[in-house]
Amino acid sequence: MTVETLTNRVLGAIRFLDAVTMVPVTRLLSVEGTGVAFFRNRRAVYVLTHVPGLEHHQRAFDQPPVTPALNSLSIQIRVRDPKGEYLPRVRSIQLPRDPSPANATQSDSLFQPIDILLYPAPTAKIAPGWAVIRASVTAQATGQPLSGALLRVERTSDAAYLAGGVSDSRGEALVAIPGFPAPPWEEGSGPVLTNEVGAILNVVFDPNAGQLPDPDQLEANNSTLPSSSISVALASGRTLTIQATVALP
Repeated sequence: MTVETLTNRVLGAIRFLDAVTMVPVTRLLSVEGTGVAFFRNRRAVYVLTHVPGLEHHQRAFDQPPVTPALNSLSIQIRVRDPKGEYLPRVRSIQLPRDPSPANATQSDSLFQPIDILLYPAPTAKIAPGWAVIRASVTAQATGQPLSGALLRVERTSDAAYLAGGVSDSRGEALVAIPGFPAPPWEEGSGPVLTNEVGAILNVVFDPNAGQLPDPDQLEANNSTLPSSSISVALASGRTLTIQATVALP
């Protein structure tokens, strides 16, 4: 019997996180990229083993090739949830990753997974105590539902980012914010007390992004894209229903 050893160099790894809880999504997802090959390991991390343009990297071990330059090659990853609890999305990632062990703790290191956030579908389960925003996003002039809009919630007092969401093909979006303190309950005839947090709901839409935009790109370009803002009062266990409109050019 002949034993043959096949060894390939790993080109990177992708980990999917729940955008609400930031917990890794461990069940099977549909992940693909043009010409890209993966394998899913036991930790539900999708390991890149082949990427067009990095063929010479696959079998270079002692000294990785110097070209292409680090982070100079962009590939697009597409992910869908077979159960429909998360919205489908795309994400562009930059390769090759930094192979130096000295930089292993850096975000662009080959030894660090690339984290991709998965946003909940409007039908996703909500945990008790979460503050929830259910929004319908439409074009201001026509009332047409806007698919792929990015929703961002920032605390009014300090502009801290609290949560995000994405609208589906019907323009419907769910934004869930965990970690709110429960309201204080007191006996008596006085007013009901709540722990409210003032926030701003920002809605960003790119009319040129197509049906499945990259939320990270919307985030990066939010200051230059059509948008709108709505003031909201968040509280533990409270669900707000919002009609959000965006003026398109």
